[in-house]
Order: sequence, then C-alpha cells, then structure tokens
Amino acid sequence: MDQRASQKIFVGRPPVMHVFDKCVALVFSLMILGQAYLVRRYVGTWLFPACLFGLFWFGLTLIPLVVLLTVPIDPWGTGFILLCLAAFSFSVFFFPWSEAFKKNAVKREVTPLVYGSPFLKKMFYALVCATVACILADSFMQGISLHDLLFNLIAVSAAYRDYGNLNVNIYARLGEIMVYDVAILGGMLISVTPTKWGRFRIILFSFIPGVLLALAQSFKWTLFACIAFFYGGLLTFRILQSNFCLFKKDALKKLILSVAALVLITTVSFMSRGLQNTEDTDLIQSRLKLSFASYSCGHLYGFSDWFTFYMAEHWGTRYHSQMTYSREHTTYGLYAFTPVFRFLGGNIKVIPEGKYDEYYEYGDILAGNIYTMFRPLIQDFGLLGSLLFMFLMGLLVHWSFYRMLLNGNPAFTVVVFIFSIGFFYASFVRSIFDWTSLYFSFALMWAILAINKHVTQTDGRGLAMGTEVTASA
Repeated sequence: MDQRASQKIFVGRPPVMHVFDKCVALVFSLMILGQAYLVRRYVGTWLFPACLFGLFWFGLTLIPLVVLLTVPIDPWGTGFILLCLAAFSFSVFFFPWSEAFKKNAVKREVTPLVYGSPFLKKMFYALVCATVACILADSFMQGISLHDLLFNLIAVSAAYRDYGNLNVNIYARLGEIMVYDVAILGGMLISVTPTKWGRFRIILFSFIPGVLLALAQSFKWTLFACIAFFYGGLLTFRILQSNFCLFKKDALKKLILSVAALVLITTVSFMSRGLQNTEDTDLIQSRLKLSFASYSCGHLYGFSDWFTFYMAEHWGTRYHSQMTYSREHTTYGLYAFTPVFRFLGGNIKVIPEGKYDEYYEYGDILAGNIYTMFRPLIQDFGLLGSLLFMFLMGLLVHWSFYRMLLNGNPAFTVVVFIFSIGFFYASFVRSIFDWTSLYFSFALMWAILAINKHVTQTDGRGLAMGTEVTASA
C-alpha cells in the first residue's frame, strides 16, 4: 500500500481516527437501509421506488466499505448520499398508496393479455434482429471483419477503446438506442412465457445485443444497464399483477449463475485493456484485481475524496483530500444534463468522454474516474440545490408510480418507472440524464407501449376495467 497516499488523505490524523471515520461511514450506510425500511413500513412493500433506490445504495456503500476495509475514507460523503436518498424518499408521504394498490389489483387478469400480446412479441424479435444488425454494421464500418469478431474478440474490443480513431456512424447510434428497449421487452415477456425453454429463449435474445457490445466493443456498462432495464420490465409486470415480490425462491441459484457469467464477460473486457498480449501472470492478476476493485468500489471512495475537497474549498472543513481537483463555479445543469446543453447549442465547456479526466488513486488498490451522479449534481446546483433536485426527482417518480397503479392500461407511466430503475443503476456512475441515447430509448419504448395499448384494445381482448379504473396516462 502506498504510505504517501495514506498520509495525504487526512493530514496529521492518527490511525485510530481512520477507524472511527470508517465506522461512521458504516453507520451512514446502515441508516440508508433504515430510511428504506421506514418507507417499506409506510407503503407495505419493498417493491417501491424509494425502497429500491435505498436498497441499491445500501449495497453500493456497504460493499466498498467492508471489502476495502483498510482504505481510509471521509464519512461525510456517505452522509451526503444518505441526505439525498432521504430527500428522494420524502415525497412518499404525499400520496394515498392504499387506495392505489387496491385499484391496481383490478388489473391482475388483464396484464398478461397486454404484455404478452403478439405485437410486443413481434416487436421484441424485430428489435433484437435490428440491434444485432446495427452492431455488426458498425463493426464492419470500423474495418473489422466477421472473422475477427468470431476469433479475435479481445483485439477487436481493444480497438474500440481507441475512441479517437472510431468512425462515428448512424448504426452505432441506433444500436445503442435499441439495445435497452430489447432488454425491457424481454423482462416483460418472460413473465408471460409458460415454458422453461421459452423463458430461456427470451433471456438469450434479451442479452445477445448487450453481450455483443460488451465483448466486441468493450461497452460493459451497456450490458449492466441492460440487466437493470430487464429487471425493470420484469418488476413492472409483477407490479401490474399485484405481485410485489422482489425475488422468487429460486432466485439465488439464478443469481449465482448470472454473476459467474458477468464476471467472465467483464474479465474478457478488462483483458482488452492492454493485457491481451502479455504472458506475465502476476501482472494480469494484479491488473484484474485493480480493475474489479476500482469498478465495484471506486465510486464511493472517489466521490468521498472529491466531496472532502469540495467541503474544504467552500466550507473550510479541516479534512484534506488526497487529490486536488479542478475548481469550478456553479454550472447550472451542464454536467447532469449535458445532451440538453449540446442540443441547445452555444459555447459550452468541452467535457471528456469519461466525464472527468481526474483519476482518484489509492496505492495499487484503486484507480478510476467514477464519482457517482452526486458530484455533477453538486457542481451544477450546490449542496442545497442537489437536495432539492433529489426531492423533485422523487416527487416525479412517485407521482408517476402512483398514476401507474391507478391507470387501467398505462404506457407513459410504465416507461417512467422502468427508466427510474435505470436512473437508480446509473447513479453510482453518472447522471442518467447525460446519457444521450436514453432520451431516444425512452421515446421509442413509450411509442411501442402506446401502440400496443391501441392494438390490444382494438383486438377486443377485454381491457374494459370497469368504472373504478381511470383512463391511462
């Protein structure tokens, strides 16, 4: 471990204080779980936006703190995350949830007809074929042959990491837009598929595009986002059937198999980062350990170190960050909503491909530029503004969830809920609103569900829900 790095984090602080700070951070992590549990007690289920967000960030704080137990941390970054989650959850108390859950139960028998419709099945397979075709067309336009894709995958993935030499084309954009909607439709369809082989086929086709992007183009974040959206589609179907179960009894076995597959795919992606030609086993092992630790735990330590720097600069706190970061005035949404600013035009700051070119490092344990979505929020709106943003975001998500429960055949509100799952996932890396392709993915998914609503109604499949259920959003 780099002793100089350890000494720079908190200048002049005895080791016992590092232990104290770690314990405080762990208490904040448990409080994140606690606030999620309070929401669960109020609404009666864990399958609820604020609860899901809280559970997600409980894992994203607890795991780094425990796995990297010897790495010191400023606990107040974790404390600020707790405040943001509490602000997001506060709007839960504005809605009569018992009434909404009762009206949602009326849709139980109709939901399989809506989300198992022939139209959605055809759209699912059509999007799979179109997405794979776009990915292959993009690869061919980069000068990559089919032989290379089949037999030289790591070298192909390494080529895609050289962003400056890539040929930007419409096929790459279209593939990135459609890949998430493929996963969403797969998550919806799997629950209405009666046979094991049918469900396996749905899972296989749902993730073929995402796996292809992760292996052939080193876009592993896309694959993990596909998993989040697939789960969002699955949870949506359960909710509309009044089945508020997060996991089924056999979920653990499937989870272990899924994690093993993800580790293998991620390892191949990491190998494309200059390790494909080395024969030094020790070097490969150390680099892989660094990569896995940085991508699974670096977000919390990176944000906490930046938060320490920010608080020292703006509030004169006594803690000292390990790194010195760029000093900026309030940017009023530039980092959190970058695509919107680019669309509106004008002279805006050039933002690096990875959002930040400052790499947080701690010895040979951590190295990365992942600072969670909370850094851009603070840069854009300040501390109080970030809390207000999280409150308004929670208000929007919970209002949409409330309307989804009330409405007979919802389309827009369903898409909002599913993409809120994407928002939760993306939050440990970046703001989902600076993900350009997701704006178009949202619009495409909304259009598909709106058409499906019209088709299922005109087919006479009995979507008359009675006068108790209002018209859909």
